[in-house]
Amino acid sequence: MICLDGFHPEEHLDQVLAGIRSRLGNEPDEERAVAADELRGLARGRLARIVSDPRKAAVFLANTDLACQTGRQEPAR
Repeated sequence: MICLDGFHPEEHLDQVLAGIRSRLGNEPDEERAVAADELRGLARGRLARIVSDPRKAAVFLANTDLACQTGRQEPAR
């Protein structure tokens, strides 16, 4: 996982390659921690975009409700 939020699209390839190079020698535990940080960054960015646009929030909620109704995931309790 490599979070590219905050980078211009033309920088994405360079950032991915830099991330791979910097993490190539990570021990498994270290890599899990780095990947978890990247996932947190991705989730934070997605949530910020949803919250900042009411239309996206409505679509997100509608899709979440649909997923719960079709049995693909358990509803939040």
